Amino acid sequence: MKRVHHVGIAVADLEAAIKLYTDTLGGRLQRRGRLDDLEFALIDAGDDELELLAPDDAESAIGKFVKERGPGIHHVAYGVDDIHQELDRLRAAGLEQAGEVRTGVHGTPIVFLHPKSVGGVLTELVQE
Repeated sequence: MKRVHHVGIAVADLEAAIKLYTDTLGGRLQRRGRLDDLEFALIDAGDDELELLAPDDAESAIGKFVKERGPGIHHVAYGVDDIHQELDRLRAAGLEQAGEVRTGVHGTPIVFLHPKSVGGVLTELVQE
């Protein structure tokens, strides 16, 4: 892993969350869009990035997360050079893949690791 790429935050109301993270906390909206069953906003928080995720579908992964747990930190993402090589290494070390490699909101390959194998934290790998 090269660095923390972003922190994913599940939100119930994207407009209110953007206002909180920009107007109140001082971040800068970089981009917003839609992908699959969610709407997202990328917030520049200095040296770090926040990925605000709002469900379009209550039965989606983010929709279920917000319904069951409420808004909050959803995942931590780490940048990697080669997602397949890093995934092979981590699976060999006993970590459990959650879902397939797919394209994420940044337009690059991503994959998740199951929280039960990563100390309770849903972990995302992002190929930079």
